[in-house]
Amino acid sequence: MPAKIRVFVSSTMDDLANEREAVVGAIKSLNLEPVNAEGILPNGGTSWAVLEQEIRTSLICILIQGERYGWIPTEGYGGGKGKSVTHLEIDVARDQEIPILPFFKKLKYGADSTSEDAILRDKFRNEIGNWKTGLFRCEFNLASDLREKAFQALLDVFTSSFLRTAVQNRVSKVAAQSPAAFTFTSWVPPPPLADASAPPEVLFAGAGLSLSAGYPSANALAGVIGRTLGLDPDQTSRHSLAQLFEVAETMLGRDRSLSIVSKLLNPPLPVEPTPAHVAAVRRFPIILTTNYDRLFERACEMLKIPYSVRTPGDDVSGDAKPAVTIFKIDGSIDRPTTLVLSPGDANRARMDRSFWAAVEDVMNTSRPIVIGHSMRDANSLSLMNGRNRKIRGVYVAPVIDPIDGRLLLDGLNLEGVESSASDYLWRTQP
Repeated sequence: MPAKIRVFVSSTMDDLANEREAVVGAIKSLNLEPVNAEGILPNGGTSWAVLEQEIRTSLICILIQGERYGWIPTEGYGGGKGKSVTHLEIDVARDQEIPILPFFKKLKYGADSTSEDAILRDKFRNEIGNWKTGLFRCEFNLASDLREKAFQALLDVFTSSFLRTAVQNRVSKVAAQSPAAFTFTSWVPPPPLADASAPPEVLFAGAGLSLSAGYPSANALAGVIGRTLGLDPDQTSRHSLAQLFEVAETMLGRDRSLSIVSKLLNPPLPVEPTPAHVAAVRRFPIILTTNYDRLFERACEMLKIPYSVRTPGDDVSGDAKPAVTIFKIDGSIDRPTTLVLSPGDANRARMDRSFWAAVEDVMNTSRPIVIGHSMRDANSLSLMNGRNRKIRGVYVAPVIDPIDGRLLLDGLNLEGVESSASDYLWRTQP
């Protein structure tokens, strides 16, 4: 099974390049995985063999239909069928019962309607949108318009909707045909560091680790909350997630607002710990995280590592003599009362002096390994600014730009390492 919900983008290529790019942007903004021909690398297979495999391992298909029907192969796969490659892709998606989201570009006044390509285009559109056997479709004019409509349509995969159910059904079929991608081994305590006098390491884990596992983005949560509140996308984008949740809590009540977050953290594609989570709980006796999910706990449970969890305003839970202690700075999804979502929650969390004293003690005596953080939010910067900066830490990110190097790393005494979380944690195991 893939880690993220894969969304195949089907359309003609040259005439819809901007539209394809817009849809890929919408997919990525939700932390879904776009599957588009431009991003597929050659593997030695034929063009159709590669495309078909990508479709079969996708969970959603987006069809963009413009003014052209598209190229019709005369030999090889599809030769003699009189169908365009786009039409053949949709046939596979239908055969695999992959939910299809069709978007039709409005035809210009006086657009060609008599050429062979135009006749086939209109026939294809009628087939897709047929009242009895076709699909509900959406029309658009501009690429920017399409991006927003695709974003809103894909939000339904996180809510109680037809699309979510269709994806869940598809997940069950793919899971039955796919072997497990990652297996856990019995936990073996890592050997001690060569320099016993060196400060202990602590992992400071951010949203990047949860996103790599497949959880939806903050954009997805904001989009769902905004839509629930009746806000249009422009209104939603003008406010922070904390502000949106504060209004949702006032209008909808705490329980319903929390149910939105809980549903988003229970996506139709099951989310499991990544190799980075496994390496982390094997390596670090203390983990600080701003993530709500239970991926670190799940990794401990799978490896049978005793652990405990601490959150602001809540008693310690877990093993009395843990090998791993997890400080969840913004609370934990399995204990909704601990979640820090609104400004009021943040104020409540700051009142737990014993929790923050323990965190400060860790930050003053340990070497921080920062992974999955943009380090641009106030809470993360406050923690890093308040630590013992005489101890040089490490900041791990796939790309570190010059601004990060000058303003972030130098100021916080962090060594920058360009790497994925999994590669760094497995490569640098003690």
